[in-house]
Amino acid sequence: MALPSRGNLQPLLSADWATFAVGPGHGIQLPSGRLLVPAYTYRVDRRECFGKVCRTSPHAFAFYSDDHGQTWHHGGLVPNLRSGECQLAVVDGGQAGSVLYCNARSPLGSRVQAVSEDEGASFLPGELVPALAETARGCQGSIVGFPAPPTSQLPDEGWSVGSRKVPIFSSLCPGVQEPPEEGVGDTQGGGVLGGTEGCGSSPGDPGPGPGLSGNMAFLGPPAASSQSPTWLLYSHPTGRRARLHMGVRLSRSPLDPNSWTEPWVIYEGPSGYSDLASIGPTPQGALTFACLYESGAKVSYEEIAFCLFSLQETLRQLRPGPEPSPGGKSGERCRPS
Repeated sequence: MALPSRGNLQPLLSADWATFAVGPGHGIQLPSGRLLVPAYTYRVDRRECFGKVCRTSPHAFAFYSDDHGQTWHHGGLVPNLRSGECQLAVVDGGQAGSVLYCNARSPLGSRVQAVSEDEGASFLPGELVPALAETARGCQGSIVGFPAPPTSQLPDEGWSVGSRKVPIFSSLCPGVQEPPEEGVGDTQGGGVLGGTEGCGSSPGDPGPGPGLSGNMAFLGPPAASSQSPTWLLYSHPTGRRARLHMGVRLSRSPLDPNSWTEPWVIYEGPSGYSDLASIGPTPQGALTFACLYESGAKVSYEEIAFCLFSLQETLRQLRPGPEPSPGGKSGERCRPS
């Protein structure tokens, strides 16, 4: 799957875009056959300021193709919140049908999520996800969707269908300090999500508006539906001031922004961009995931690491349990490959 050449891409672009980029990370194909490539643009909000473009804002969207990549179109932007590097997943709403879910980087302190009811041609107003905090200036994150496992395959405690108990992470890197010198900006590796502001400061963003909770009422309130036919995994550094400690989180109700678990840290230390993939069951029948991520000893972009972990391992690490004692043994890590 590839985007058109530079010459053929020009008709896709909007006059209101200062620049754009795709990904980073994987695209998806919908059951209808439509191909989707996540992307974001810096929209020109104010063009003239002493003869220069002086104010832009980042917005996530998707390129899509209905003819196996021969021609491409761009969908509408996430309209109301600043959002950048993003990834997409199909979320099955049961009898209500499926929606396209977008999870995006943001400079607003936490991730932004939005949904599309028309396969990426447009997005409803997005909302902030306080449970998914960003690093100081944001960082790319990855999501992957997969069918919820049968109840018979779930651990007993805290994971049964209908349970509203949120698993608590029991071994989050005790004693590790966050160095302030790395991850504040994107001067090395990754792009800055700050916009181009030639003069003045950007106005505050409007509130999240109706967002998902106002437009997805057919799914019922979160308390009435604790589990969706689709679950999501999410990978992102867990540090707040710096890009540290690659973590994996799980949501059993992706359209509920409060449904995310605390993280399972799969790598302790500087870490940055990542990409998740579901690689299917093992010969023993265990659903397995792969994660490719930036890591290092001093900074997050020294090397690219690859690891594998099963859904059962993830659920075991995210099960409720006591807080670790100071200096106690940290939780398991994923298997390097």
